[in-house]
Amino acid sequence: MYIRLILLLLIASISSINLWAQKPRFGEKKISKRLKKHIEYLASDELEGRLSASENDRKSAEYIAKQYKSLGLESAGEDGTFYQYMPTPDLRLAKSNSNLILGEDAMKLFQDFYPLSASSNKGSYKGEAVNVHYGIEDAGLNHQDYENKEISGKTVLIKMDIPGGVHHHNRYISWSGVEYRVNYAKSRGAKAVIYYSANEDLFPSGELSKTLNNSGIPILFIKKDLDSTDQINIQFNLDILMITKKAHNVLGFIDNQADQTVVIGAHHDHLGRGQKGGSLAETLGDIHNGADDNASGVAGLFEIARAIIKKPKKYINNNYLFIAFSGEEQGLVGSKFFVNSPLMRDRNVNFMMNMDMIGHLDSTKKTLIINGVGTSPAWNKAIGEISYPQRKIAKIKTTESGIGASDHTSFYLANIPAVHFFTGQHQYYHKPTDDPSIVNYGGEAFVISYMLKLIEKLNTYGEISFTETAKKEPSRMNFKVTLGIMPDYIFDGEGMRVDGVKLERPGSKAGMQKGDIIIGMGDSNIENIQDYMKALSSYNKNDQTTVTIRRNNEVKILNVTF
Repeated sequence: MYIRLILLLLIASISSINLWAQKPRFGEKKISKRLKKHIEYLASDELEGRLSASENDRKSAEYIAKQYKSLGLESAGEDGTFYQYMPTPDLRLAKSNSNLILGEDAMKLFQDFYPLSASSNKGSYKGEAVNVHYGIEDAGLNHQDYENKEISGKTVLIKMDIPGGVHHHNRYISWSGVEYRVNYAKSRGAKAVIYYSANEDLFPSGELSKTLNNSGIPILFIKKDLDSTDQINIQFNLDILMITKKAHNVLGFIDNQADQTVVIGAHHDHLGRGQKGGSLAETLGDIHNGADDNASGVAGLFEIARAIIKKPKKYINNNYLFIAFSGEEQGLVGSKFFVNSPLMRDRNVNFMMNMDMIGHLDSTKKTLIINGVGTSPAWNKAIGEISYPQRKIAKIKTTESGIGASDHTSFYLANIPAVHFFTGQHQYYHKPTDDPSIVNYGGEAFVISYMLKLIEKLNTYGEISFTETAKKEPSRMNFKVTLGIMPDYIFDGEGMRVDGVKLERPGSKAGMQKGDIIIGMGDSNIENIQDYMKALSSYNKNDQTTVTIRRNNEVKILNVTF
């Protein structure tokens, strides 16, 4: 009994030490309380997942504008409001007046031909179509399909395949992507592209993605073998119906009469009930509340604005524009719209700081990820000059690339230094279980206080310079399969650690478990997540391969069928 009592006291003591290690101080408690209030509303069932351009997008935007006003931010949207209104696609569908005549044969829409997702919404052509076969022009591979062919101002025909067929050992695999070959044809002056194949296994999807951005030229697919046709006269008219709805970016401003403006951003939309895609739920229809993704980031906007207004002298050398973007989940629609708008051109933007999923700081690892530090030398310099208690954030993990799956990317592509703050992936990502109960409010308060230290430090730097970054991801990657696993983005050891495994997917069926570290896939060594993605992009449906994992201290080889 005595020994048991000692053990209980010891366990209680250890537990209290762990709790104390993450216990917020008084000011952080107040921040945590406010964060909780905002997140519980934004991620409530009342807002039904804040689907972009829905009635709930409007409710979310109105709540954000109300908070901006109460904090004392100036309206910075259109017509003296806090809002920037933008169209977002709700439907894309080829209309019945779309037609194609190949030689003397009239093709039937959807039966013989159809547009591909990257196509422009409208276009017509009458004239010669030139067959460039695989559409590959690569001196390194000694393959020149465009040699001695004049295609400027014409339509090109491209075979929906690559020499030797699509498989991960094929040296032409980087040319397998539809859009990659389209972009090359376009660079040679092509006015339209028609892919062709008579092999049903190679037929591409006819579903048109809901996007405002496309290749800018018509792209069609025809179910016909045209290998023996060098050139042929064609005539087509393409008309794709696109229905848009109104979504809302929400902009608030702190005017310090400075020369430069800093943008602090976070997207306020999420997946609704999964009706426009993106859900990782086993079954669709449930509300995806998006507490961490990204009610946490929106709540962060309010706290950063509050701190800057409260102590303006710390941040006086810049103005601050706070933007809650819509349409992020549909392809960074809101941030792309903003950077190409007069509202952007009216500001001299110094740099951008983006918050996306900052609400799930792991209480053990306590790792904060900052993506995009290669976009300016100032980021690493400032990060290195900030001291911070390790009881709050034990480690800052950085990545260089300005390209990533969040709104900072739109600013980087506009030559603006931009970073993304992120507390890591988790099992609730894009699922109905991303609820307020999974948010680490004290951890988010730590992240916000760190960001404020960084903003204060950068306030002393003046205008910071922009640098272009190398892309971490191969530019021609095209994923046709998945293992059905969740990568651990915080892990920085050798290999790619598995943070979650979806049931009845290839990884699960092969025996993969949470915590496994992938160190090989087929003939590829996997040293990091980029190696994993590059290897995965080379596989097709029904391919078989081996995945080498490290589980505890044991190495295992799993047989996978995609």
